[in-house]
Amino acid sequence: MTTTATNQSRFKNSWAGYGAALWALIFAALHVAWAAGWYIGLREEQARKAFQQTWFLVYDLAAAVICALAVIVVLALMQRWGQHLSRRLLSILVWCGTGLLVLRGGAGIVKIIYLVAIGRNIIDPMTLWDVWFCLGAVLFSLIVWQFRRVNYA
Repeated sequence: MTTTATNQSRFKNSWAGYGAALWALIFAALHVAWAAGWYIGLREEQARKAFQQTWFLVYDLAAAVICALAVIVVLALMQRWGQHLSRRLLSILVWCGTGLLVLRGGAGIVKIIYLVAIGRNIIDPMTLWDVWFCLGAVLFSLIVWQFRRVNYA
């Protein structure tokens, strides 16, 4: 077995890949739930006001679609059926998604550091979203790294 074939085999069984797909699937489901009026993990009154605005509801549904697309992209990178899709397009999509998650996760870390520096309490349910985005950034970064290693080895 060649090195590339060995790398592809490891990539297909990637826990990070399935973790990233699960992360995106959970987030897509949460966005759909929020759009339906179930404000799981959000401050209910603020969420209700936000979702009364049409643009915010459209934004939320677009985020759900993007998360569902992320599930497909990650699985396409690892599964045999994904070999029929453009590797270049999949690469662009996974890089863009990873970049957005790294930016959002990084912003959350900066916010937490700032709150600690000024002596504010960071024990807040909304802080969990910062952790959630950091988890997504790590999982998707691992996928990009593995994808690059397999395709450019």
